[in-house]
Amino acid sequence: MFLQDAFKVGLISSSGSAGSIGCLIWDASPDGVDVEVDPAAVVPDTVHLSIASLAIDRPCAVVEREGSRLHLVYVR
Repeated sequence: MFLQDAFKVGLISSSGSAGSIGCLIWDASPDGVDVEVDPAAVVPDTVHLSIASLAIDRPCAVVEREGSRLHLVYVR
């Protein structure tokens, strides 16, 4: 699996939320990303991820949670 050390900043939003949650991108691959959010953030199982510096603007599913770290896969 090819991982790109991105270490960029992104935004997570959901249809039921009025705002966005900032996130730090740890790794990016063709299938998804590993991100870190504020430990107090409530992130639903399906979200929309935007990372301007990587030209990513896609729906995602949270498939793994470990504290404030999340693994998101792109939903096609």
